[in-house]
Amino acid sequence: MSEKDNNLTPWQQKHLEYQKRKAEEAKKEKKANQPKKARLSSPFLKSLPKTEKNFDDTEGQAESAELLDENLEVNQEESQSSEYSTENEQIVAQLDSLSQEVEEEEKPKKARFSKLFEGSAPLLKKMWPALLVVILVFLGSLYLISPLSKISTFNVSGNKNESSEQVALASEIKTSDSIFKILNNKAKIESTIEQKFPRISTVTINYHFPNRFEAVVQEHTNSVYVKRNNQTYLVLNNGYVIKTPVDASKLEKLPVLQDFTDEEVQTFVKAYETLKPAIKALMTNVTKTPTDATKDFIAIDMSDGNQVRVSLSQMADRLPYYPSIAKQVQAPQVVDMEAGIYTKPKAAYDAYLSQLSTSKSASISAQNAKKAETSGESTTQSTTTSSN
Repeated sequence: MSEKDNNLTPWQQKHLEYQKRKAEEAKKEKKANQPKKARLSSPFLKSLPKTEKNFDDTEGQAESAELLDENLEVNQEESQSSEYSTENEQIVAQLDSLSQEVEEEEKPKKARFSKLFEGSAPLLKKMWPALLVVILVFLGSLYLISPLSKISTFNVSGNKNESSEQVALASEIKTSDSIFKILNNKAKIESTIEQKFPRISTVTINYHFPNRFEAVVQEHTNSVYVKRNNQTYLVLNNGYVIKTPVDASKLEKLPVLQDFTDEEVQTFVKAYETLKPAIKALMTNVTKTPTDATKDFIAIDMSDGNQVRVSLSQMADRLPYYPSIAKQVQAPQVVDMEAGIYTKPKAAYDAYLSQLSTSKSASISAQNAKKAETSGESTTQSTTTSSN
């Protein structure tokens, strides 16, 4: 108790205690009936009679009223916080109940879904090969009816003398054709193109995903020329003679065969293509010079001024020796490879050939005269016999 309380009379002290009890009871009633409204006045002041004795106790009563008001404010704040906590608890409880209801609704669905595939694992293991086949057949059917199964483009590469359009037409491939049709007839298409174009050596049909095709062409190279009746024709490296004459102003630096037959051209080209490029580059003009011993004897003029004479059938075997021989002689020389290999100055060799030709002509004349004489004697004898 405070000092002021100690100065009170016994009656005043009992009355103060009575007022405190009444204040606590009034506080409880206000809390129960009106929790949101607080009174600022104290019932203690109302209950005191307005006398001079009570006037001396106003200070103690004021302190007790202030304490009562503070307690009322604290109780009001506690009541408000308790109301908010109660509302939060109610919201949390409602959310929990809703989640429980959703879980209870989903449980039957999960149970039904699990029951649907319950025990299906062994069956799937047995059926997967058949299912795989069905899936592949389905995908294959989709591919066959789709545009991807039809050829979209057909290109030609590697061609120099034959146009891409002509090669494409010769292949007889159309953009609407099936890819499998072309793949199955690939060898036949290649052979057809090669037969229609003599210049083409090989054709390879290549497939490019998803539906593109390409014809890779390899053409024959130009080998030599052959001159017939003042017309020059190109000969390919396979011995084929192009039937269209070549303009004399467009000739390449290739050997020119004089009056060779197709068979002789093929024999020469076959041997010529086995020679080294250095030897082939030296050859300019080729003529036939048959002898009694060698019917297929030929003379090959070289760009270094020499001339090689060799049989057509032995050209591939003997011409490789020419470079080593040419280093040992001074042009112009004739390198004769008919029986062996020997060299002679070209002028002397020409004189020798002229002399040989003259003697041969004389021999032929003598033989003809002898035949004529023999024939005359036979005629005379037959006439004499007839007269007798």
